[in-house]
Amino acid sequence: MNYITVTEAAEKFNLSKRRVQLLCEQNRLDGAKLFSGVWLIPENAKKPGDARVKGKKSENRQPLFTLDDEQSLSLAEVCDMLSISQATAKNWLRLGKLKAKDGKGPTFEKSDILSLSQSIQNSDNHVLKSRRNKKSIRGSALYKDYIDHQGNRAMVEEILTEEIALNEKYLRVVLTNFALQLFFQSTSRHYEKPNLIVPYLRGELSLGTYGQLFADLLDLKEKKTTKQAVAKMAPFLHKEAHFVKGEDTLGFIYLSLKDMEQRKSTGAYYTPLKTVRKLLDRLTDATDLKDKTVFDPCCGSGNFLISLAAYDISPAQLYGQDIDAISVQLARLNVALTYQTDDLAVLYGNFVCGDTLRKTFPQCFDAVIGNPPWGYCFAQKDLPYLIKTYATASEKGTESYNLFIERSLAKLSPKGCLALVLPEAVLNVTAHEAVREIILSACSFQFVSYLGNAFAGVQCPAILLGLCLADAGSTKGCKVDTEHDRFTIKENRVISKDCFSFSLSDAEQACIDKIQSLKNPAYLRGQAKFALGIVTGDNKTHMKKERTEGDEIVLKGSDIFKYKIRPSGHYIHFTPEQFQQVAPVEMYRAKEKLLYRFIGETLIFAYDDQQTLSLNSCNILIPEIPGLKIKYILAILNTRIASFYCLKRFHSVKHLRSHIEAIPIPVIPVMEEEKQQEIINKVDLLLKGQGDIKALYDDLDEKIMDLYHLTKSERQTIRQALDSKNNFLFSHSDSL
Repeated sequence: MNYITVTEAAEKFNLSKRRVQLLCEQNRLDGAKLFSGVWLIPENAKKPGDARVKGKKSENRQPLFTLDDEQSLSLAEVCDMLSISQATAKNWLRLGKLKAKDGKGPTFEKSDILSLSQSIQNSDNHVLKSRRNKKSIRGSALYKDYIDHQGNRAMVEEILTEEIALNEKYLRVVLTNFALQLFFQSTSRHYEKPNLIVPYLRGELSLGTYGQLFADLLDLKEKKTTKQAVAKMAPFLHKEAHFVKGEDTLGFIYLSLKDMEQRKSTGAYYTPLKTVRKLLDRLTDATDLKDKTVFDPCCGSGNFLISLAAYDISPAQLYGQDIDAISVQLARLNVALTYQTDDLAVLYGNFVCGDTLRKTFPQCFDAVIGNPPWGYCFAQKDLPYLIKTYATASEKGTESYNLFIERSLAKLSPKGCLALVLPEAVLNVTAHEAVREIILSACSFQFVSYLGNAFAGVQCPAILLGLCLADAGSTKGCKVDTEHDRFTIKENRVISKDCFSFSLSDAEQACIDKIQSLKNPAYLRGQAKFALGIVTGDNKTHMKKERTEGDEIVLKGSDIFKYKIRPSGHYIHFTPEQFQQVAPVEMYRAKEKLLYRFIGETLIFAYDDQQTLSLNSCNILIPEIPGLKIKYILAILNTRIASFYCLKRFHSVKHLRSHIEAIPIPVIPVMEEEKQQEIINKVDLLLKGQGDIKALYDDLDEKIMDLYHLTKSERQTIRQALDSKNNFLFSHSDSL
C-alpha cells in the first residue's frame, strides 16, 4: 500500500488540511492510520461525502481587531494581528499577497491589514488562511475527553450552541452558579431551582466559611455589573451540573467556554481524565505518596489534585499554583468540595495565583506533577529574565514546558519524583537538547508512557514522563508503555542528550547498541548537502496535470520508491522567484542526487541523475563522504538496518536531517574496494527493476548486515520490527 500525507490528500480532494485531518479522526478515510502523530492515507483513498451538518453562521462576526487612531503598523504588529510568523509575512510581501506602504522600511496601512484580516476570517482566501499559525483559531469548543459524565457534557454542549459572547464577568456568573449547585450536591443539601446565584446575592444561602470561595469566584467588587451579568446570563442559570467526585466539572465548563485563541496562546490544554489517572497510577506505582507533599506548578482548576483523593491523600499535602486567577479559584473550590474541607488556611495558603517561573513556594516537595503549558507565547519583555534564569531558555527559542521541567526539578526534594504530561518531541527533537542534558545530569527514569495524540483536536503525540532526583542517568527498572507493548527495562542503558529512546525492548536496544558500536563509521553530518524540495506556496496555481511548453516533471514524496522513481504525472514551470521557498538551483540540477520521502514508516531513498525537480514532501541529499560512492550510501540508507535505527531511536515518521545524519555508515577499506563495488552492482540491478526485486533487496540487505556484524538473532529482531512495514520496492507492476 502506498501512502500520502495530509497535505497531499488535501490537494487531491480539494479540501483544507484541517478538513482532511478531521476525516481521518472520524474514521471516514478508509485505511488511514496514525503513526507517531502523523496521518498516513492510502494513495487510492476516495474522497468521502460531506456529512457535516450545516448550521447558521453568525451574522455579527467581529474582526480580529479594530481600527484606532494609529493607522501605520510595523511588520511585527502585522504578524501579531494576523497570527503569522515574520518568515511567512516576508514571503507574502515577496509574492504580493501583503502590501507595504511607500517609504523606508516595511510599514503597513492598518486599513489594508484589517481588510486582509476579514478576508482570512471569512475563509475567502484559502492560501492565506492555510499559512496562518494555529494559535489564530477563535471561538469556544467542547472538550469532551476531559470528564466522563455524559450529562455534564451534554449540558455544556447546549450552552455552546447559543452563540453568545461570554466576557469574563459573564463567565464568572455562570461558573459561580454551577459551583453553588455542586456545593449543595456534595454536602447532600437540597435546592429547588438550579438558579442559585440570585438567592446567593440576596444573602438567602447559608454557606459558612465556604462563602469566601464563592465571593472570590464571582468577584463582587462591582455589584452593579454583577447584577447586569446575572440578568444577561438568565437563560443559562436554569441549566444544571452534576457533582462527580474526582471529576473537574467546573474546569470542564471553564475550558469549554473559554475563548480558544486565549487557550492556544497560553498553551492551555487541560488534561483528559484518563490521562490524569494513568499518570497518577504510574507515579504511585513508582513511589509511596503517604505523608508526602505534592505540587502542581501549573495546576489549572486542579484536576490532578482532586484525582489524588483516590490515593488516600489529605488536602494539606497538596499544593498548586497557576497564572490564571479564575483557574486557581476553581481549584480551591474543587479541593474544598472533593476533600470536604473548609480549612481556608490550607485552601488559600496551598493554592495560589502567580507566575511559577518567577516566584513560587519557598519549600521543596516530594513530588511534582501536572501538565505544563505547551507553546506558551511569552511577552517580549519577559524573555531577558527567562534567558538569564533558565538554561533551557535562549534567544533562538524558549519552549514553556522545558522551563517548567527545569523549574520543577529545582523544586524537588532529594529522591523526589517528577511526573509530567509532555509532548513526545521532548525526547528526541534537537531544540530540547538542553532540557535532556539537565535531566540526564540529575535524574533516573521511572516510567515513560507513549500516549499518541492524547488531546482532542491537537495533532501532537504526548508522553507521560516519570523521573526521580537520584541515580543520575539510570534507566534500569524504568517501566515503558507503547501502543502495542508494556515492559520494564532490565539492563541499564547508555543514553545521550541527543535522544531519549525508550520504546525499545531490551532485544531491540541491543541491536541499536550493536549498530552504534560499529568501528570507525562514517556519518553524513558535515559530509553531505541537504535541501528541501520546492514550497510553491500555492500548489493549485503552480501544479499541472497536463504538460505544456516549458513545464517539467515535479516529484512528490509518494513518487519515491526504494531506489526508483515513479512519476505520477505532475508538472511545474520552474520559476523560483514565484515560489515561497526553493533550494539552491544547483541542488535540483546535480549530476547525481538522492531523493527521499520526508514522511514514511521506513526510510525510502531513490537515485536521480536526470536533474528532476521535487516538492517539499520529497527532499534532497547529496553525500560527500570521501571514498564512499553515492550508490553505496543509497544502499545503506535503504537497508532495513537504517530504517530500524531511525524508527526505534527517533520514534518518528518524519525523517529529519538530524536523524539521517546520525546513522552510522560502514566504511569499506580501500584494499577491499571490491566489497563496495559488489554492493553497487546489486544497486544497479535494483535500479533497472528487473528480475525478482524482493529477492535482490533481501540479498543486498544480508550483505549490508554482514558489514554491521549482526548476529542471527539481531537480524531476526530487526526483520520482525519491520515485517508489518511497507518496503516500497519498485517493480514492473508499479510502472505507469
